[in-house]
Amino acid sequence: MKRIPGSYKRIILGTPITPAARWSELDGKSFCVSFAEPRDLDRAIAAVGDNEILLLDNGAFSAWKRGIEIDWADYWAWAIDAMERCPNAVAVIPDVIGGDPDANWMMAAEAVRKYVPRKYTGRLMFVWHMDEPIDVLIDAARLFNFVAIGSCAAFDITKGAKPGTKFYERMREAWDAIGAVEALGLGERPFVHMMRGLGKLKDFAWDSADSTNVAINYKRWAATNAPTSPTPVKAMVERLSYEINGAAELPLTMKEAA
Repeated sequence: MKRIPGSYKRIILGTPITPAARWSELDGKSFCVSFAEPRDLDRAIAAVGDNEILLLDNGAFSAWKRGIEIDWADYWAWAIDAMERCPNAVAVIPDVIGGDPDANWMMAAEAVRKYVPRKYTGRLMFVWHMDEPIDVLIDAARLFNFVAIGSCAAFDITKGAKPGTKFYERMREAWDAIGAVEALGLGERPFVHMMRGLGKLKDFAWDSADSTNVAINYKRWAATNAPTSPTPVKAMVERLSYEINGAAELPLTMKEAA
């Protein structure tokens, strides 16, 4: 996978995707597989594109919602196995739900020093939460090749992301900080992922965003937009690609119809 940011925006498809037969429509795409729901990992490894990304989510938020605890040694064993089998796999460092930056840095330090072999530390993704200090984001951008942004609290993306909203203004501040890392010679700009931000990917300069929208809604979408298509999942993903990356991402048949 090319780590060069800004080349084009990757649409990361949340899993599981059912029925399993629909995976034949998804060769060459990007995927997110959660440790909390790992059934599609082998399919995602087989289908991920050469210049795409397989995001390995730690499942912390799902576990928190269910009131259960994850043994992080088990997560890292699972993630490392996936990274060994898939050079496009990037593992999300666990964060403490409701915790503070110090707690999250401890999780990152534990991952690097205790669990992850050195040859894979370049494929770790640190999560910065938008209610945390900008200095935390700058440090993450200097230290990690991959940085995820998580909206939360007053900066929740679901509360609005247009100019003037708290999310938008905070994101502008965050993006200035990320750009400054490279501009000031502190390091290369990292690959930036927006957690659960696929609906706004076309409006911001993130390198990728994920969503379970396709997995959950492709039948409903196809009923309105592609009722006769034998490949409804593919049709929905291609339309998203067109909306986000432009006509260059469409197959010829769809370019003619666009």
